[in-house]
Amino acid sequence: MARVLIAWELGGAFGHLARCLRLAQALRLRGHDVVLALRDVRIPTVSAPLPGITIVAAPFAPAERAPARPPVNYAEVLTHCGFAKAEDVAARLVAWQGLMALARPDVVVADHAPTALLAARTGGLPHLAVGTGFAIPPVASPWPSIRPWESIPDTALIEAETRLDAVVAGALSMSGYAQTVRMRTLFGAQDVLDTFVELDHYGGRANACYVGPIGSLSAARRVNWATEGMGCSRVLAYMRPEIPGSMAIMRALARLDAEVLCIVPGLAAGMARRMATQRLRIALTPIAVLPLLKQADLAVCYGNSGFVSESLLAGVPLLLRPWHVEQALLARRVEVLGAGRSIDGQATPEAVLDDLEDLMESPKYRHAAQAFRGRYRGFSADRSVEGVMAAIERRLLDQPVPPAVLETAPIF
Repeated sequence: MARVLIAWELGGAFGHLARCLRLAQALRLRGHDVVLALRDVRIPTVSAPLPGITIVAAPFAPAERAPARPPVNYAEVLTHCGFAKAEDVAARLVAWQGLMALARPDVVVADHAPTALLAARTGGLPHLAVGTGFAIPPVASPWPSIRPWESIPDTALIEAETRLDAVVAGALSMSGYAQTVRMRTLFGAQDVLDTFVELDHYGGRANACYVGPIGSLSAARRVNWATEGMGCSRVLAYMRPEIPGSMAIMRALARLDAEVLCIVPGLAAGMARRMATQRLRIALTPIAVLPLLKQADLAVCYGNSGFVSESLLAGVPLLLRPWHVEQALLARRVEVLGAGRSIDGQATPEAVLDDLEDLMESPKYRHAAQAFRGRYRGFSADRSVEGVMAAIERRLLDQPVPPAVLETAPIF
């Protein structure tokens, strides 16, 4: 039996939490003790975790103002998420090291947790990253652009990574370390991508470990289609009110000649009542989507990886309204597959309605989505979890990496 620290540091989507909880449960059932260091500890406290799972708050950078220009690669993503100043990185590094000293893990599993990976490396602990392609950059120099629709020179990509490494070097120096660590060296062949190669944000990469999405522990309530067995068209949508154009999308859905179920967490109840119609139902809390997708003709979302994967596994084409660059990259992968299209620019109800009708009437999108379903007909989320467990246990068998050398004791 070993002790495993699962760390979640960046990103606010529920997918990170669901992944951490699913892995923690699987590890515990295999006899390992687990410490969950979570960016948001509120949700799992609703129900008591299994014995042997300890939940603590993770050190993380506070939200920053939106940058003047969007990041060009993963290095600039980190710069905009707490890696702009050496003193801030040093403070989090010391906090993560203290947490690891208390947890005494045999291996660190990082879910978009770059400072935790840095702390593991400096402490000589085996580590690996688990997540979608976006948070695990490929082994390429420089790290590639995350804005492939723009012409970004290699010099800009190299400069972004050089600035990041300079900040990390300064943080290590402030913490008393004689050695420096390049952030790119924290990622590698040991990492696990819980996505499909076709949906990797960076495109397929050679020799990567793809296991597919590991699913969620969420026990969402079951809702049925009102037109079940009637031969009507059905659309399942997953939106958020803060997404630009979300209200236009919902108005277009209300005008569509189909039954629509729209999941919109965070939408005000009064607004939901005003927008709902006989054919458009709105859910304000999570509902089980897999049973609904089995009878859906179209799915609509903002590019969240879990919903996209589930839709394609059900052979359902997608209309996507990306919100952040991560979702825009995933939407491009869906378009490359031919299994959907994106809403770009300003969304109007009329333009969205045209997109919806085209996706439902043109068979090419459904054929592409069904081709994806056929390639992964035997896919099992449980098997994906087993793949992650195997990777973690391989790291447990590895010899610890040599810890970085301290010149002086770190200053707290």
